[in-house]
Amino acid sequence: MSASDTLLRAAQEWFRKGTEALQKGNFDFAAESFGSAVKMQPDNKLYRQTRHGSIEKMFGGNGTGARMASLRLIGIRARIKKGRLKKDWTAVDQAAEEGLLLNPWDAQLYAEVGEAAVRKEHSDVAQYAWGKAVKYDRNNIAYNRALGTVLRECGEYKAARDCFKRIYDAVPTDSEARAMMNQIDAESVMDRGGYEKAASSHDVKTVNEAPVNAYEQDRRARGGKQPQADAPGESEEMDLRHAIRKDPDNLNHYLRLGDCYRKQHCLPQSLEIYEQALEKSGDNTDVLELKEDVELEIMREKIADAADLARKNPDKSRLREKATALKARLADREIEVLVPRIDRHPQDMRLRYDLADRYRWTRQFPKAIPLYQQASADSRLKHDALVWLGECFVRDGKLDLGRRQFEKALDSITAADQPDSFKLAHYWLGRIYEKARQNDQAENHYTEILSVDYDYRDAQQRLENLQGSGGGLSYDGDEDLDDD
Repeated sequence: MSASDTLLRAAQEWFRKGTEALQKGNFDFAAESFGSAVKMQPDNKLYRQTRHGSIEKMFGGNGTGARMASLRLIGIRARIKKGRLKKDWTAVDQAAEEGLLLNPWDAQLYAEVGEAAVRKEHSDVAQYAWGKAVKYDRNNIAYNRALGTVLRECGEYKAARDCFKRIYDAVPTDSEARAMMNQIDAESVMDRGGYEKAASSHDVKTVNEAPVNAYEQDRRARGGKQPQADAPGESEEMDLRHAIRKDPDNLNHYLRLGDCYRKQHCLPQSLEIYEQALEKSGDNTDVLELKEDVELEIMREKIADAADLARKNPDKSRLREKATALKARLADREIEVLVPRIDRHPQDMRLRYDLADRYRWTRQFPKAIPLYQQASADSRLKHDALVWLGECFVRDGKLDLGRRQFEKALDSITAADQPDSFKLAHYWLGRIYEKARQNDQAENHYTEILSVDYDYRDAQQRLENLQGSGGGLSYDGDEDLDDD
């Protein structure tokens, strides 16, 4: 009998003993028995589930574990940290399980088990452990991202998308979460269409085919250049290209390769693969959005390069003009992308806010106004949306409507929480009251700004003019306002 068979039988025996103890209400011995089974078969999810359940019963479901558990866990957490530094994932796993014996409701300990399971490629345990971590700390961004990644790899698309949706709801600016939602939508559609878990006829075909040296083919395609990693499992890119050559109709391989290139910041390669995926998918809109996102990233990189070159050569106006032209082209392209996305995702207020921003940047204020109004209904976007809405009203010549938005925003924002919006709202109110010759109110608003940022725009100069001359500076409704 091999050593692995011996461990398997021993683990099964400990599990039997634990089950008997659990039925008799001997939760301490049950937890100990299941713990022995876990050590012998760390990839068995059932052993862990029953162990943790028996520990919860041992503490009567109190939700906090042993007395003074937080203090008693200090040493265990130090061992976990040491194991992580050494990349000793078995040590991390065992220390975390020891900690769960003190508190089986500790989300961080489950996260440690989940991370160790991912590193050891125990996918069932990873999914279970990260699920428990999210259960006990539902809004934790890192836990949701880790669980979503594991679920996606296991083909649990709806649950994976829910994880990234929670991240996006909590942080609407998290572009990675939105990109992953699009990626998962595309993969799930193709999966349902039979691309990923297709009927076995194609699998039989590939098994019976003569073996293909895919890595040699790739080497030739590169013009004889030997890739750095040419063994299966060493390069995700190579493995996915190999998979595409074996199964060129499987859209999921293209999507994963496009995502792989994007993570590596190889954007032109990512765009090329997404273009192929779009053709394979029959112009699926989820795949289209992935392609568009990469296109926009490429454009932003070109702008950054052009702006950097212009800064290094301040005497060359042509370079500044090129950077400005690229920015205008990007804004136009973003508008082209965002308008149909709003139709496809009518409940996503972040898209409306982003489109309003682009209209504001291109001075299309009447188009931006209704979008900011709609976006302000989302509590996460409300304050910034109200301030920019006020600016759009002002620039469109509707000063009183602008004033109302700024005052409404300042009812619930502070300089500590939203410094940029706080200063911008006070600045515009100062300008509005200055134009109306209500100097006392204007001074109050400029003073609010200078109390937190003495160098903010021309607030200091305007305040000094008001206090010195008794008259305000003239207001030009078309004057440019730098975006914060």
